[in-house]
Amino acid sequence: MTKGKICIVGHFGQDKLLLNGQTIKTEVLTGFLEEKFGPDQILRIDTSGGWNALYRIPYHLFGKIRKCDNFIILPAYKGLRYIMFLIAVIHPFTMTKFHYAVIGGWLPSFIEKRYFLSRWLHLLDGIYVETVTMKKALECNYKNIYLMPNSKKLNPVSFTNIPPLQYPIKLCTFSRVMKGKGLAEAAEVICRINNKQGQTVFKLDIYGPIWPSDQEWFTSFIASCPDYIQYKGFVESDKSVSVLKDYFMLLFPTRFYTEGVPGTIIDAYAAGLPVLASRWESFSDVIEDGKTGLGFAFDDFNMMERVLEKIQSNPHVVLAMKKDCLRKASEFSPEKVFSTLIDHLS
Repeated sequence: MTKGKICIVGHFGQDKLLLNGQTIKTEVLTGFLEEKFGPDQILRIDTSGGWNALYRIPYHLFGKIRKCDNFIILPAYKGLRYIMFLIAVIHPFTMTKFHYAVIGGWLPSFIEKRYFLSRWLHLLDGIYVETVTMKKALECNYKNIYLMPNSKKLNPVSFTNIPPLQYPIKLCTFSRVMKGKGLAEAAEVICRINNKQGQTVFKLDIYGPIWPSDQEWFTSFIASCPDYIQYKGFVESDKSVSVLKDYFMLLFPTRFYTEGVPGTIIDAYAAGLPVLASRWESFSDVIEDGKTGLGFAFDDFNMMERVLEKIQSNPHVVLAMKKDCLRKASEFSPEKVFSTLIDHLS
């Protein structure tokens, strides 16, 4: 199958090593398309760079419009209105197809009170959302909605025997380090359990890039933690599986209700690692409760504590989930996920 040239409009980070979900998804999709169609067929427009990007994007967009049959945009909410405005301006004068690969689960609520943006989205040839929850929410008003979960190119672990349980039980988080991810609340839960038991039952390792605006908060927070809660820095995306495979369970106590398909959970599945997560809006699209992980009521950290205490009493329930996690990981491979987009390119 051959396609015309494709332009990716996304956050490439100006060739810097960035580990946020927006940059990773942009890079994964671009890499997949380059492998499938050849690097010479894929053009890039980098939306990173803050205010400078406001001047660069129109110049590159209008310059490449005659060269490409398809544009694929991956903006976060700050850039969506601007890029869609540019598309609305140029759309009547071109036959180029425009596709929007949504990052996260925030789009349905974001467009509710943004009249012009909600109208402009009808101009797109496809809006590719990460979860069934999002698809259902948008299909009431749009006919161009397709399901395309988040994806990562990973090499899943393989094991014939379930790894033995080790004490203290090793838990980890593996996402952006910021207040909204529920890290402090999860750490407090672990401290309460260990204090009640009079011993270190659980230990928690925190991985991920520190969100710049939360740097001061996190420095103070981690300095106040006991030794069984540690910050381990950030791990490059191609090394995630080798790090996670040695843990018992991933914690995902997010306080962002509109998460989509978090890349950290895909990493965990590829490592055969079950997930304990707060029930965000699209929880059931990502985690098979009792098979690939366990949930607790959104923002209810007392319930999280009770679930962890049950896990302590019967940890083999979690160990038995590992093979289901590896099965689930295959659902997020680039080959499977991006086939939907490939089918709709001109």
